[in-house]
Amino acid sequence: AVVSTQSTGFGIVLYFVTSADSGSLVIDIMAANGDQNPPRAQRIFWAFSEGAAATALLWAGGNDALIALQTASVMTGLPYAMLMSFVCMALWRGLAMEFGDLNPYGCDFKI
Repeated sequence: AVVSTQSTGFGIVLYFVTSADSGSLVIDIMAANGDQNPPRAQRIFWAFSEGAAATALLWAGGNDALIALQTASVMTGLPYAMLMSFVCMALWRGLAMEFGDLNPYGCDFKI
């Protein structure tokens, strides 16, 4: 049980560190006017700035801040999930048309 708990904790920490690093890279590239190889010191600055902002918000809000953060995450992800549903349907239709399973001009209604 101890090994699985430790490996799960390690996996979660690894996930958050990787996500934070990716977010810092994106912000850094935007701050560097699109330069794909921005300075490493600037990236470290953005990583610490994000961490400090998140820590300050969670510390100032207490337990309610974490619940609000989780709710905001779900609410911002919901429209994206709806959009992805339409994208999946469009991909399915496009592939069906490509393989000849679906008429690209619509249905043939004959009376």
